[in-house]
Amino acid sequence: MFDPATRQSDAELMARVERGERECFAELVRRYRAALLRLASSSLGRADWAEDVVQETLMAAFKSCGSYDARFSFRTWLWTILLNQCRGHYQRRARSVPLEPLTGEAEQDLAQVRRPQGDASPLGALMAKERAAQLEALLAQLTSAQADALRLRFFGGLKFHEIARTMQCSLNTAKNRVRIGLTRMAELLEAAGAPGTSRGQWEQEPNEP
Repeated sequence: MFDPATRQSDAELMARVERGERECFAELVRRYRAALLRLASSSLGRADWAEDVVQETLMAAFKSCGSYDARFSFRTWLWTILLNQCRGHYQRRARSVPLEPLTGEAEQDLAQVRRPQGDASPLGALMAKERAAQLEALLAQLTSAQADALRLRFFGGLKFHEIARTMQCSLNTAKNRVRIGLTRMAELLEAAGAPGTSRGQWEQEPNEP
């Protein structure tokens, strides 16, 4: 029986899930669902789509628990599943449902799940002010690789080596995607005349935790 008071690693919990202790997966859901929802909401632009994708991601992870290799980080494996689900879900929905602008209520929902914890970066400040529409407009003007790298970094809280493994690229490429993405967002804000924008702030590469 799973005891929530006993802190176990993700890999240990996955091993127990594979042995048939299904209740252990609930702890992994508790640890990662909010971050998964932040990233999916940003990537897809709709709260209802994000909920569906996160559910699909968690179900896929549960069903594929036997394929998880404990030598590697669980969360990079989980985020890889999420990115694949986001791409597939968006393509399926986009073919059948027009992408509508977010309503004010939906923007508030997205801003709520995106609110960072103690992130003092310019991107974090933008999120903390609940300027969801502006944030998404900026991310939409980046390449998909740059936008995904920023989402993994700031919404998912991944370290650079985890971003590299999730996106199947080198460590330097992962760092460059984040750096160039931030630089491009600074340029866009500067061009729009955003008050209080400091390009130097945005161009600084985030410190690796």
